[in-house]
Amino acid sequence: MKLFLIKIFILVIFLMAKVVYANKIDVDYSVSVGGIKIGEFAWYLNINKDEYYSEINLKNSGILSSLYKFSGKYTCSGLIKDNKFLSKDYKQYWKTNKKVKVIEMTFGNYLKNLIQEPEEIEKPRINLYKLYQHSDPISSFINILNGNDNSKTIDGRRVYDMEKINGADPKIVTVEINNYKNIWADHKRNDLEKIQLYLDKKNFLPDVIKIHFKKRVFKLKKI
Repeated sequence: MKLFLIKIFILVIFLMAKVVYANKIDVDYSVSVGGIKIGEFAWYLNINKDEYYSEINLKNSGILSSLYKFSGKYTCSGLIKDNKFLSKDYKQYWKTNKKVKVIEMTFGNYLKNLIQEPEEIEKPRINLYKLYQHSDPISSFINILNGNDNSKTIDGRRVYDMEKINGADPKIVTVEINNYKNIWADHKRNDLEKIQLYLDKKNFLPDVIKIHFKKRVFKLKKI
């Protein structure tokens, strides 16, 4: 499973605008593909006046756990100013049987610092420190929820825009990934086709999320 896909799992849970008005939220989702459960994650979001903090813990689960084990922890924090969530710190830890990857980023108006373990040997294809008003992926989605239709995003490997598309059915929201650029590679391939969110007006978060990725559909369902 690609790290980018796991990151998308994490991001899509933020697509219900009312969530940003609550102080603390805990939610659990199961993740399946082709009807087979492959994982689950626990997500925590705390909004405290002019600051926010989010933590997500991801792990493998289900009958395939013996074949493919993974775990991840993702945190972000920042300030709330003029009704916008401004990234300050983002940390990502990802582990499988074969590898461990760590990404850390700090932000101001521009990206201040990007650390990777193991360190990337390729030179970046873009000037990272000229990225103006970009957010980590989690903060980006929170800003979309807060009324923005577009948010500039960097996840440590890629730079892209998140754009919210409202269709004919108000209960289904689609998020598109546009202006996609790999930081460390020449190609601009984007394997994520679309994300569909099935909303429930009675709840802060969607009950079902479908991620169309590499001709597969990954389904997230609230536990």
